[in-house]
Amino acid sequence: MNRIECALENIHEEGERALITARKNIYYLSGFMPTATSFLILEDEPVLLVSEMDRESAMAKSRVDVRTFKRIRDVRESFDLSGVLVEPATPVGLLERLGIGGDFRVMDPVSDIRMVKDREELKRMEEALRIAENSFKKLEFNGTEIEIAARLDYTMRLAGSEGVSFDTIVASSERSSIPHAVPTANTIESPVLIDWGAVREGYHSDTTRTIVEGEGEHEVLEIVLEAKRAGVKALKPGARACDVDSAVRGVIGEYGYADNFIHSTGHGVGLDVHEKPSLAAGDETVLRKGMVLTVEPGIYIPGEFGVRVEDMVVVGDGVMNRLPDALS
Repeated sequence: MNRIECALENIHEEGERALITARKNIYYLSGFMPTATSFLILEDEPVLLVSEMDRESAMAKSRVDVRTFKRIRDVRESFDLSGVLVEPATPVGLLERLGIGGDFRVMDPVSDIRMVKDREELKRMEEALRIAENSFKKLEFNGTEIEIAARLDYTMRLAGSEGVSFDTIVASSERSSIPHAVPTANTIESPVLIDWGAVREGYHSDTTRTIVEGEGEHEVLEIVLEAKRAGVKALKPGARACDVDSAVRGVIGEYGYADNFIHSTGHGVGLDVHEKPSLAAGDETVLRKGMVLTVEPGIYIPGEFGVRVEDMVVVGDGVMNRLPDALS
């Protein structure tokens, strides 16, 4: 089945139609990424409603029938949306403007479908990853954290990235123990942790590397790499997401650093840089071939340093990254 058919199958378990307002879900289902407020009325004969600003692009790219509206009131007057299914993140204020009021039910018909990538999606993610890795290889590791982050972002844009997957992380010396550190004007010192990603046709990449020098840093890096290999090995069809997390934590715990691994083992990647499922203790999602997830163990020693290594993995096909694990 195609994407719309899969979504409709989910919808028909709960009702007749759904209102899709999330831009990336509209793009996933219709092939058009809105730049302004848009609505996909998902039913047996779906309709994409866009503003005049988006009309030309939508007509060229959308796989479903396109109509335009000038005001939210036009949508309310043209369509009966009583009892419609709505996405969890749809603003209540928007529902009120559409005249739906309290006559709706919340359902997410798309996110589970998005977990498994098709061939075209994998191609776009591979392109984003190649841009990110090739740009990283061109970096000169001197100057400040902010300067390195800016060079990397600029190089990715020149290479064809539509933007960055998230604010690039560059953290060095003792600041590398902060998992989501914001780059500063500090001159870099060892170790240097860099977490970055590119975007290609809406699809993201996400990679982390830590450049180490000292003997203690190397020892921790080897533990992190062993944990990552255990996670990649466990990431196979039929396994549960939480079991992958356990495999990684088991390795880190054996070396006495259980309390220094302070985030989940990984997450899905696609149109969003963080998607379902999560490689975490509470997620019992059964992994399926074609899912793309990160495996990103880390050890963070407050006041000293931190090490994280992150790869993207296609369930059933292995690691996507080509960049070497260890950089020194």
